Amino acid sequence: MMLEDMMKAHGRPYGAGRFAPPGSLGDELTEPLREYKLRIAKRYRTLPPPLVEAVLPEGKLYVSPKIDGELWFALRRDGETVLCAPNGRMLDGVPVTAALTQCLAGAGDALVAGELFIAAKEGGPRPRVFHVARALRDPAQAGRIGFKAFDVATWQGEDALKHPYEQRLAILAAAFPESGPASRIVTYEETKRGVLARYREWVETKRYEGLIARHDTGGIYKVKPEIGLDAVVIAWSERIVVDRVELRELHVALLRDDGAFHVLGTVGTGLDDLTRLRMQERLNGIAAESSYRMANREGTLCRFVRPEVVIELKCSDLMGSEPGEPPTLRMTLDYDAAKGWSARAALPLPTLIGPVFLRVRDDKRVDQADVGLDQVRQITPFENDEEAAVPVTRVTETTLGARSVVLDRKVWVKLTKGQTAVRKYVAWATHKAELDLRYPPFVVAFTDFSSGRKEPLQRELRVASTREKLEEHLKAWEGENVKKGWSPA
Repeated sequence: MMLEDMMKAHGRPYGAGRFAPPGSLGDELTEPLREYKLRIAKRYRTLPPPLVEAVLPEGKLYVSPKIDGELWFALRRDGETVLCAPNGRMLDGVPVTAALTQCLAGAGDALVAGELFIAAKEGGPRPRVFHVARALRDPAQAGRIGFKAFDVATWQGEDALKHPYEQRLAILAAAFPESGPASRIVTYEETKRGVLARYREWVETKRYEGLIARHDTGGIYKVKPEIGLDAVVIAWSERIVVDRVELRELHVALLRDDGAFHVLGTVGTGLDDLTRLRMQERLNGIAAESSYRMANREGTLCRFVRPEVVIELKCSDLMGSEPGEPPTLRMTLDYDAAKGWSARAALPLPTLIGPVFLRVRDDKRVDQADVGLDQVRQITPFENDEEAAVPVTRVTETTLGARSVVLDRKVWVKLTKGQTAVRKYVAWATHKAELDLRYPPFVVAFTDFSSGRKEPLQRELRVASTREKLEEHLKAWEGENVKKGWSPA
């Protein structure tokens, strides 16, 4: 099918052009876009400025400012040119695609990678990625959309990635101007000692969010002031605010090459009240079953969701274990659409230091290119997985023989209009936590029964890492639920 036919079939009016939703490009044409992300994006290594001189390789580096936008591609096929995203969105008939048509007039069949961004207003702040999402929802902003080309995947119908970046850069220089709605990224040849000077010029002055340093044999380096990660939300935990339940924090994971989800940690800082409300509504709609139980810092069990929502977060550091010390283990999980979540094994993963929620990234996919484990591995190498793995199925006779012990049990009743209501709890120590990672050290089950309610029986299960935290749960629950009219039974 021709690109024009795809746009007619799926596109909707957008300014003077058309905008088509995810999946419109079709699997055959979308696959090279995804392949580029997997082939190139996984080579990126995020590097904080203090490590530039120590880590960057010697030799010639191609240095360019990092544009804060979305990865899109200029696709030319059979004489037609469109902009397309890795998830199959398409855009044409707007000023930026008209400019791209001129730039690619002699390119034959071509695929050029670049950043879709929004041109900054005079005297205004630098472009940000969320400006792109806003503009794509507002046809009045169609004229502000720009495209900065930074790589060539296909040219004249041939694979350009087999050539050194210097040659691909020459193609961009010949086809794209330095400015305009469709242009090439400004690139300079530097040694690693000149990279810091560019960083001070571009990043410390707030003109750009970072810079990219490419080396033909040494990879691609993203130099930024803080560590940024994209992760998928797998669960959320709640908190009680006055008389309502509110989202407290998000539990996020990264995708391993074998398809398992590696639990990265939690993030709650950066979520304002409106974001918490909207996120809670969205996550309630994608609830999922789980045979694995995971608790927050207060010991309350989390609510699992389908792995669909990708967020961007930042942190001040990723802390691995000290040399010679046992690695920090975090659970890996499998997800099945029919059965939900299940635990696989605990594997090493560095700890997030000071995580902060930045935004939801609906332009990102749940794949290795966007939420892959390599984001962490490239920043902080850690122990060999196979050597440090602790299988979740390690249930030995010793584990089965370690009997749980009830620590406390209380029951209260209340007679109202001839009907008896019951509230109770049972708390116990599992004595299995050190033997099997599926068991928490302490558990308490709360039960609330009232025959006059729409849902007569309500139950809640909480876990705790210490006896002290268990007692805090019991005290808090009694304070909220055992008031005037309730008598011990």
